[in-house]
Amino acid sequence: MKLKTLIWSSLLLLAATEAFAADAGLRYIGSRGLIRCGTDLSTRSYAYKDEEKVWRGIDADLCRVFSMAIFGNSGSFEMIDVQANEISKALSSNKIDIMFGNNAMNASYEINSKANAVDIIYYDKQVFLVKPLEEEATSMAAYKGSNVCAVKNSEDLNNIYEYNRKFEAEFKPLSFINAAKAKEAFFLNRCPLLTANEIYLKGLAQSVVTKDKSMEILPEIVAYRPIYAYVNKENITLRIVSKWILNALLLAEAQNITSKNVDVFIGLTDNSTRNLLGAEKKLWLDFGLKPDWVQKAVRELGNYGEIYERNLGKDSDNKIERDKNNLIENGGLMKYQPFI
Repeated sequence: MKLKTLIWSSLLLLAATEAFAADAGLRYIGSRGLIRCGTDLSTRSYAYKDEEKVWRGIDADLCRVFSMAIFGNSGSFEMIDVQANEISKALSSNKIDIMFGNNAMNASYEINSKANAVDIIYYDKQVFLVKPLEEEATSMAAYKGSNVCAVKNSEDLNNIYEYNRKFEAEFKPLSFINAAKAKEAFFLNRCPLLTANEIYLKGLAQSVVTKDKSMEILPEIVAYRPIYAYVNKENITLRIVSKWILNALLLAEAQNITSKNVDVFIGLTDNSTRNLLGAEKKLWLDFGLKPDWVQKAVRELGNYGEIYERNLGKDSDNKIERDKNNLIENGGLMKYQPFI
């Protein structure tokens, strides 16, 4: 009986130890002194270094936000190149702490991978990048029966089959292990069309590397899809922390707190704003974050809308309208919660 009790006690202790080790929260990030953010560096769409070797792009700015929340400054981060088929391994091995950019969600991925979706960071749409067959070829009709480069086992590929069934386009998909390989095949003229998210393809079309002015994005929209941030599925605490960091940017915009007026809001009396800006410190401290991080982040980087417009919207080379990335009260789909 004593032996049985000892065995059960040992098993329970082992399970508790493994659970504690798995849910590392912010411990690994804190001990390392920086946060590692995954992104797709095969295009300038998400993150890139400018001529002065400064990181630019929406994923770089989001990583700065996380650095500010955890360390109190916007410089304690690394950007790591991770392709879509590498995300699960990169998260489970602690190569990265969080993954941004170009990642949708489906049932197979959610149940079989080590990646856990935090929340939607923006909505994108699947479109086609083309090398025109002739000058008047500005719609899908001119490309009927053409090869289409796409990523293997992706939602993009599935949507092409659906597009064929719906519009009798007769596209011939050529699938590749990741976006970088699909892009390479497109540039090698293995297919006149490349399908992927609009933000990704905008980056390719504008890349100084390609210098191909004939490339264009066709107006047809294959599908809309939400793009998620991901963390290790076993790190529940980090998922919760990340969710509320992202929510803070949306909430700041909803309350009209911007980089130009954030100081005006610090003395307000409503609970949500006082918690958000750290006038009341306890709630952010409960998350293990710097109480005044939102003040600093919004002052330096802006709220959600400012970050979007600078990197993807009207103030960027992409010129992508906010559309579904507006706050819900402005006709979009971006939701937020009060911080109480």
